[in-house]
Amino acid sequence: MYTRQLPARSNNAASGHSAYGTHPGYSAYPNSAAYGSNVGFGPNPGFAGPVTYIYQPIAPTNTVAIVAMVLSLAGAMTSFVPAGIAGIVMGHIARKQIRKRGERGDALALTALWAGYLGAGFWLIFWGLYIGVMVLAIMMGVAAEEATY
Repeated sequence: MYTRQLPARSNNAASGHSAYGTHPGYSAYPNSAAYGSNVGFGPNPGFAGPVTYIYQPIAPTNTVAIVAMVLSLAGAMTSFVPAGIAGIVMGHIARKQIRKRGERGDALALTALWAGYLGAGFWLIFWGLYIGVMVLAIMMGVAAEEATY
């Protein structure tokens, strides 16, 4: 039986491991001469250790961005322009908070801004034209009635 005595210089040498965590003379490559000076420093599949899973917490979604989106969509769908304007204001506030706090929801706040601006703009133009047409029709009716006298 073959035995050998290892020098007791450090814990690694006494345990039969090199300073790099591998066994002396161990190589993961079948032909060690082909890899030059990297002999013995390959992967060591036998000593991988326990698998550790690290879960990084997900940043919360900004609540103001959610409320801004709801108000902007409500303003765009129902022609209630103050809701759209409130959504626009809250969208700007949400984007500032998201940049400051590092929260999620920037795309939600940006979409709320777009929906708020487009919805409020559309309904302001619509109601402006509607009221303008009604005033014009009333004025034409009054003018036609006066012309008959």
